[in-house]
Amino acid sequence: MDNAVFETLVSVADSDGNIRSAAENQLKELASQPEFPVSLARLTVSQQIAIPQRQLAALTLKSYVTTHWSLKNDEKFVGPEAPPQSKAAVREIIVTGLTDPESKIRVVCAYVVSKIAHDDFPEDWPNLYDILLEYLKSSNPASVHGALHVLLEMMKQDFCIQQLPQVGPVLLPEMFRILTSDSAYSYGTRGRAVKIFNDCVRMSAALREENPTMADQFIAPIIPQWMEAFIVILNHSAQGDAEKKTEEYGLKMEVVKCIRFISSEFPKYVVTLLPQLFEPVWTNLHNLKEPFVQEYISDSGDIAETYQDSDGNEVGMQNFLYALNDFISAAAPKKSVRHLFISPETGAHTSFFEELLYIYIVFMQITQDQIETWSGDANQYVADEEDGTYTFNSRVAAVDVLVQLQDAFPAPFFNALSVAVQRHVAESKEALNAGSSEWWKIQEACLLAIGRLSEDLTDLLEDKSKNVQFDLKSLFDHVVLEDMQASNFPFLQGRAFVFASEFAKVLPTEMSSQYVSVAVQALQAETSGIPVKISALRTLHNYCKHLSPEFVTPYQVNIMENTCQLLPSASEESLMLLLDTLTSAIKINQEVTAKYEHILTPAILQIWQKQASDSIITDYILEIFEELSKNTAYYPALCNTALPFLRQVFTTPDTDPLIYSSGVDLLTAMVAFGPSPLPNEFTDIMFPALMQLAWNISDNDLLQSAQECLKKYIVKDSEHIVRWRDESGKSGLDYIIHFVAKLLEPQGTDSEALFVGDLIVTLIQKVGNSISPVLPDLLNAVLGRFLTSDYQPFIQSLVMVFAHLIITQQDTVFQFLCNTQIQNRSGLDILMSTWCENYDSFSGYYSMKVSAIALSKIYQINDPRLQNIAVKGELIVNPRAGIVTRSRSKNNPDQYTVIPLTAKIVKLLVAEASTSTTVEQINENDADSINDDDGDWEDAEEDNFTDFNYLSELLDNQDDEEDNPDLKNDPIYQTDIKSYLIEFFRTCHSQNVNSFGEICQNYLNDDEKNLLQHILS
Repeated sequence: MDNAVFETLVSVADSDGNIRSAAENQLKELASQPEFPVSLARLTVSQQIAIPQRQLAALTLKSYVTTHWSLKNDEKFVGPEAPPQSKAAVREIIVTGLTDPESKIRVVCAYVVSKIAHDDFPEDWPNLYDILLEYLKSSNPASVHGALHVLLEMMKQDFCIQQLPQVGPVLLPEMFRILTSDSAYSYGTRGRAVKIFNDCVRMSAALREENPTMADQFIAPIIPQWMEAFIVILNHSAQGDAEKKTEEYGLKMEVVKCIRFISSEFPKYVVTLLPQLFEPVWTNLHNLKEPFVQEYISDSGDIAETYQDSDGNEVGMQNFLYALNDFISAAAPKKSVRHLFISPETGAHTSFFEELLYIYIVFMQITQDQIETWSGDANQYVADEEDGTYTFNSRVAAVDVLVQLQDAFPAPFFNALSVAVQRHVAESKEALNAGSSEWWKIQEACLLAIGRLSEDLTDLLEDKSKNVQFDLKSLFDHVVLEDMQASNFPFLQGRAFVFASEFAKVLPTEMSSQYVSVAVQALQAETSGIPVKISALRTLHNYCKHLSPEFVTPYQVNIMENTCQLLPSASEESLMLLLDTLTSAIKINQEVTAKYEHILTPAILQIWQKQASDSIITDYILEIFEELSKNTAYYPALCNTALPFLRQVFTTPDTDPLIYSSGVDLLTAMVAFGPSPLPNEFTDIMFPALMQLAWNISDNDLLQSAQECLKKYIVKDSEHIVRWRDESGKSGLDYIIHFVAKLLEPQGTDSEALFVGDLIVTLIQKVGNSISPVLPDLLNAVLGRFLTSDYQPFIQSLVMVFAHLIITQQDTVFQFLCNTQIQNRSGLDILMSTWCENYDSFSGYYSMKVSAIALSKIYQINDPRLQNIAVKGELIVNPRAGIVTRSRSKNNPDQYTVIPLTAKIVKLLVAEASTSTTVEQINENDADSINDDDGDWEDAEEDNFTDFNYLSELLDNQDDEEDNPDLKNDPIYQTDIKSYLIEFFRTCHSQNVNSFGEICQNYLNDDEKNLLQHILS
C-alpha cells in the first residue's frame, strides 16, 4: 500500500496534466481503503524519502483528516470514516513527526495532530498530553518546537477553563524554562511559550467568573517571575544580522501583547510594576526610530524586513511597533506612571512627554511606499488619509496614540506637543539648508499631528484657565504659509492646505479669503498633481462647512464648476470626496447655486447613471438631491431636468432593480423636500410610473423605497392623489390601496413590506374618510400577517396601525378586533399577544410614545373580552438545565408563565415609566460600582458619567421619525410620557381600574412593586 500511495503522490506532482488528473482520481479511490491514512502517516515521517514528497504526503493526510476522520465535529466531513484501528495507527505514527529534524514537516504534522486531537482528545487519545510534555522536557529543540505548535492549538480549542488548575501548574514551568533558555531555543519557539502563557492567563480570566478565588490563587504566584523575565527580554537587543533582529521583534511583540493582556485582566498584580515595564517599552520605542526612518522613510533605505512565522503571523518592526503603541496608549493614563507625563509638583508636562511626542511624530512620516502609491492612485490616497480610515499603518497607529494621550492629559499634551513640533521644525529647516531632499516629511507629519486634534486644541486655547501655550499664529506665519508655496513637495503643500482649513473656525478674518483663494487656485491648476488636488478638495470641503459664507461665497462658483469637471473621471473614494465637497458648496448660497442648475443637475445625474448600482455613491448623490430640493430657487429647474430623466429610468425595461430603487429614492427626496401641494407633474406623470414599478417588480429594496416615496406623496399632496384618475377611471388612492393589499398578502415577505404599516397610518391620518370602505379589509390583512411574521421591525410597523387607531377611534377599533376571527382566534387576542411579546423591542421616540399611550387606553377598557385574554409572562428558569447548546435550545424551547393581558400591560408600562424616572439614580449608583476593584489599570474616569444621555435623548437623537414636518405638531409627540404614565398609574391606583391593586399584588415582582411605589410617590 505504501508504494502505491507513494507512486500516486509522485504522479500528482507531474507536469503532465493527464497524468496529474489520473493520479488525483486514484487518490480519491485509495482514500476509501483503511490502510490509506496509515500509509500517508508512514510516508510523512519516513527519513528515506525526499522532503517534497514527505510534504505532499503530510498535506494529503491533513486533507484526509479534515474529510474522513470524524463526523461529529466537522462540516467538511465527506466519508467514509477511517476505522478505529487505522486511526490508532495514524495517531501513534504521526505524533512522532513532531520531532522531525525538518521544520516544514513538523509544522504540517503539528496541524494533523491538532486536528485529530480536536476530535479524539482525551477520550480516544488519553496519552497525547503526556507525550507532548515529554517532548517539551526533552533537550531536543525540534521536539519542543513541534509540541508547542500542537499545544497552542489545543489551548485554544481543546482545554476547558475547568482543566486549567490541573494543566497550568504542569505546563507553565516548562513554558517559563523555554522562555528563559535563550541560548537553547529560537526567538520563535520562545515566543510560542509566551503565547501559551497568555492563553493560560486568558483561561484564568474566564475561570474568574466561575471561581474568583481559584483564578487568583493560580495567577498571583506566577506573575512576578514572568514579568521579571519579560523585562529582561525587553531590555535585550540582538546583535548581528537583520534577520536576528527581526526575529527578536517577534518575541518582544508577544511579550508586550502578553503584558498588555495581563494588565487589562489582572491589573492589581501589575500596577506596581508599571513603571518598571514602561521603561524598557519606551527604550524599545526609542530604539526603533532610526531603523524605522532608514527602512521606511528614507528613499535610500533598504526594504524593511518582515516575514511570516510558521503560524502564519507577520513578524517585523511595524508589528512590534503596533504592540508598543497599544501598551503605551493603555498604560499612560494610569496613576502609577502619571509622573512620567506630568510633574507631581507643578502639574506641567515633563521632558519625557516632549520626547515621547517627538518620537511619535517621526513614526507619522509618509513612507516611500506611500509616496509611490499615492502619487498614482487618488482613491488610495483619499482612503488612507481619511480621519476614520480603515487602513492601518504606522502613520495611523501613531495618530491613534496621540489621540489617546491628548484625551488623558489635555492641556499638558499640547504644551508638550508644541515643544516637540518646534524642535522638529527647526531640525527640518537645518536639513533643508544642508541639502536634504527629505526635510519636508517631518514638517508634514507635524502638521498632521496638530491638525488631527485641531478641535481639541481650539477649545483649549479658548479656555484661558487651561493655560495652553501653543503659538498657532507663529506656526502659520513661519511654517504653514511657506509650505503652501512648496509646489515641489506636493504632499507637504497639500497638508498645509488641509491644516489651514482644519483651523478655519479660528482663522483671522483677513486670512480666510486668502486661504480659500489659494486652495481654489490649486484645484484649478493644470500642474497640480493628485496629492495637491485631493488636499485642495478636502480643504475646500472644510472651508465650506466652517467658514462664514461671506468668505467662501466669492469662490462658490469656482468650487462647484471645478468639482463638476472632475466628477466624470473620478471613482470610488475620490468620487466620494468630490461629492462631499459639492454638497458643502451648494449650501453656501442658495441663490448662487440656483443660477448654475444647468451645470449641476446634468453633472449629478450623469454620475448617478454611471454609479446607480453603487449604494455608497448613490447615498452621497441622494444627499445632494435633498439639499437641492430644499432650495426653493433651484427646485423648479431641478424638476424640469430630473423628472423626465427619472421617468425614463422608471420606464426602461430590464433595468437592475437596484437602479430602480435608487431612482425612487431620488424622487422621494424631491417629494419630501418640495412644496405642498407638489407641482402637477409629480402626480400626473411620475406617480403612474412609480406605481407600475411597485406593482410589477418584486424586489425588496424597490418595494421598500416605493412605500417610503408613497408615504411622502400622501403627506405632501394627498388631495391631488385622491383626485387623480387614470384612463379607466381608477384613482391614485385606488392604486395605493391595491399596492398595500399586495404587500399584505400572506405569501409576501416581511422585508418587502417593511414600511407598509407606516404607509397605512399615513393614509388613515391624511385621507381617512376616503379609505374607510376598504379599511376593514386592510386591517384583517394586517392581523393575518401577525400570525406569520417574526421580523420585529415589520411587526412594530403593523402594530402602530392599531395603536394610532386605538388612540383616535378606540370604541370602533375595539369592537372590530373583538368581532374579527382568524384561525379560531379573535383579532383582539392576535393583536395583544403580538404587541405584548414584541413591546420591549420597539424603537423610535415617537413610536414608543404611541405604543405606551395606546396600551394605557386599552387597559382602561372595562370589558370581560379584554380581561379574559392571557399572554406570555415571565421566563421559567430551570436551574438544572446546564449549558444550553443550540440543539438543546431547539429541542427544548424556553418556557414562560401565562398571565392575564391586563397584568402584562401594567408590567410593561411600569418598566416604561421607570426608564425616565430611574436613569439619574442609576447614573449615581453605577458611578460607584464600575469595575475598578482590580486596581489602577481600570481607572474610572469621571467624564464617563457626565456625558451619559438619558434614554429619551438617545432615542430622540437617533430617530428618523422627526424628518416628518407634521410630527412635532402632533399632540402625542409633545406628550411628556413620564408625566402621562404617572397620572395613568395614579388614576388606576385611586380608582382601582380593572382590579389594579390585585394585579400589582399578585403579578408584579418586588423590583416592579418598588418602581411603581417610587412612581406613585
